[in-house]
Amino acid sequence: MKKCTIGGQALIEGVMMKGQGAMAIAVRDELGQIRLETTRTSKKSPWWKKIPILRGVIAFFDSMISGVGTLLKSSEIFIEDNEGKKATNKKEAGMGWFMFFTLLISIVLAVGLFFFLPNVITDLLTGLVHDMHPFLKNLIDGIVRLGIFMLYMWAVTKVKDVRRVFMYHGAEHKTINCFEHEMELTVENVRNSSRIHDRCGTSFMFLVMFVAIVVFSFVGWHDNTFIRLLVRLALLPVVAGLSYEVLKLLAKTESVVFKPFKAPGAWLQKHMTTKEPDDKMIEVAIASFNAVLEMMNDETVTEQKFPKTMPLGQYRQKAMDILLAKGVDEPSDVDWILCEVTKLKRSELADDINVTPYMQIKAENMLRQRADGKPLQYVLGNTDFFGYEFDVNEKVLIPRFETELLVDKLLPYISKQSRVLDLCCGSGAIGITIKLKKDCEVTLTDLSEGAVEMTKRNAQKLGATVDVLHGNLFENVSGQFDLIVSNPPYIPTDDILGLDKNVKDFEPVMALDGGKDGLDFYREILSQAPQYLCDKGMLAFELGIGQMDDVVALAQDNFDLVAKTKDYNGIERIVVFSKKQK
Repeated sequence: MKKCTIGGQALIEGVMMKGQGAMAIAVRDELGQIRLETTRTSKKSPWWKKIPILRGVIAFFDSMISGVGTLLKSSEIFIEDNEGKKATNKKEAGMGWFMFFTLLISIVLAVGLFFFLPNVITDLLTGLVHDMHPFLKNLIDGIVRLGIFMLYMWAVTKVKDVRRVFMYHGAEHKTINCFEHEMELTVENVRNSSRIHDRCGTSFMFLVMFVAIVVFSFVGWHDNTFIRLLVRLALLPVVAGLSYEVLKLLAKTESVVFKPFKAPGAWLQKHMTTKEPDDKMIEVAIASFNAVLEMMNDETVTEQKFPKTMPLGQYRQKAMDILLAKGVDEPSDVDWILCEVTKLKRSELADDINVTPYMQIKAENMLRQRADGKPLQYVLGNTDFFGYEFDVNEKVLIPRFETELLVDKLLPYISKQSRVLDLCCGSGAIGITIKLKKDCEVTLTDLSEGAVEMTKRNAQKLGATVDVLHGNLFENVSGQFDLIVSNPPYIPTDDILGLDKNVKDFEPVMALDGGKDGLDFYREILSQAPQYLCDKGMLAFELGIGQMDDVVALAQDNFDLVAKTKDYNGIERIVVFSKKQK
């Protein structure tokens, strides 16, 4: 087995790996992508690395500082800033102070929890026995400190987010172990590797507790709690330095003689500080490890950086370049995507607004989808219809302006006492809007399960109490209605392949295909609608181009023509009928 010079640390949804001359942070963002930041470090070993004890002291504090720094770095991917403050260099400086105070608070809490509290508890316990030997007092103090440490570790494992960090900790160990056993770094090989490693910080923490008992025993016992606390804090660097040397020694040997010294750290790793990772976490650890290995082996490999917070004015051009690279010249689409990620109105998109790394990651994912031809509404996941925001996805058609015109022409015919049926409801835009505008009884139905789900979702989102059915046209419909409205599939089958790419490749064919001549659904609805309409009931359609005369002809036996309406391009699109009186 070969020894590995690369070590690591678990982060928030990620892993940091560090080797001689290189460091990598890999984080999986909320969109499922692995983000990498790589940095070249000095290959020259610092002078203090050769001095026993001192190297442990410096490494201890260096690991604390770098550990907090990498944790904050990984958290940047998930921090969303919607305050709309100006993007200036002050924020970068502010992060330095934030890191300093975070580290300071961590140290204060650690001193209180693992030094001051054990001292207080030990004073209470030893006060029960007179003339106790100082060594016994130090031993009790050490046992109390170890007990608090174990209790603390057990408690934090119950926190969901901490457990995920420990799972990434397991992925880090497994990856290093896999490499050291000279196996290819595949997910399967890493999964089958051990998550226990001799050089783990958990083992170091336990050794600090153990070595502290020994070191503190040599300095006696001072009855004043605060003086005793100050002495122990002063000796902490010595304890850390000695613990570091012991850890290095234990890591170099597999002798059974030293097994008992390794066992506590291994037990802590197995039961507390590492958890079995899932395959996606392993992928992140492998990505981080490979990035470091590549930089160590090839000095021409350039550094990668996480996105930095930048002013919106500057980021807008970067966003536009993503679209232009695929031939999409739509500046307004950039603005709408920026509105979505910043949660601002378009009129509020000032050039000095911050666009955080989190926002950039979300925006770039949307921009790439848009550049590939995906309609903007599907990219955003919503669209405006009649002043309401409706959710949409690729299971439903995107409501068009013509459909708004249909609703607008029908509203004068509807009262609060009306019963309305929306056939082929899709996203529910027609029926839900009628409900919101007139507060009448509305039923919506669609054959597509995805459309039914989306209609229910939009009804809940907009606070519309409607009945939503799943079925083919009138299949599960009962009763009679004052108005039946439908925007059914009306594209002739052979014409679908000739549609724009953003329609034929993304919108559901089921909602487009109207049969050989595009009139199949109109025929079916016109034949069945009379039995579901009240006396003087009305039937309204949105039509395809050039379909008005055909639909009017199909309706003439059972319906009287009430109105025909042209769309904004002068094309006859909307037709309204009334049920013929027998």
